[in-house]
Amino acid sequence: MNSSPPTSRWPTQRSPAVRIAGFLVLGLIGGAAGLGIATLSKQLNTGWEDTLALGAGAAPLVMAAIIALGLITKRGAEVMKGCGGLQVLVMLLAGAMMLLPMVGARIAAPELVMAALAVMLVVQAGANLLLWRRADEMLRRIMAETATLAFWTLQSALFLYAAAERLGLIQGLTAWGMMGILMGVYFVASAIAAARRGIH
Repeated sequence: MNSSPPTSRWPTQRSPAVRIAGFLVLGLIGGAAGLGIATLSKQLNTGWEDTLALGAGAAPLVMAAIIALGLITKRGAEVMKGCGGLQVLVMLLAGAMMLLPMVGARIAAPELVMAALAVMLVVQAGANLLLWRRADEMLRRIMAETATLAFWTLQSALFLYAAAERLGLIQGLTAWGMMGILMGVYFVASAIAAARRGIH
């Protein structure tokens, strides 16, 4: 499971007031997301794996909201090709799939939750494929660089972790904890790839 890089438009020149207002809005959104994660984590009474997964699930939902807001408030010419409804859909599905295993069992049978996750994964894979085909060269490079950076980072980390576990130096992680780490690394990699292209 992955999500498209959290970018929604080409870099443009903005006045200082607009930039400050944008940072304030992002700060408020981030603060609200952090409060929501802390509250839900406390209610679920879970360990660090679920707390990390909550963050990994909230991040794409926040980015989906930001991208959707940009699509609404910006002219079509200012929105990067390929970063429209498909990217919002991919982000929403990525966030929902990280959150559903933790909250879904409280409202439905685990088998139904698992079936829903499988369907959502197929839909997201199709949306990612369409996004790749419709995106311009810039977005494709960002997506490719994100995948490459995340892969090599995780491969190196996995080797060190596996060696330390084999030597008895550390205890094993759960697959759920590893998934949260993977998503976190992916979002950091996507931010780095986007920043290198001057996109924010």
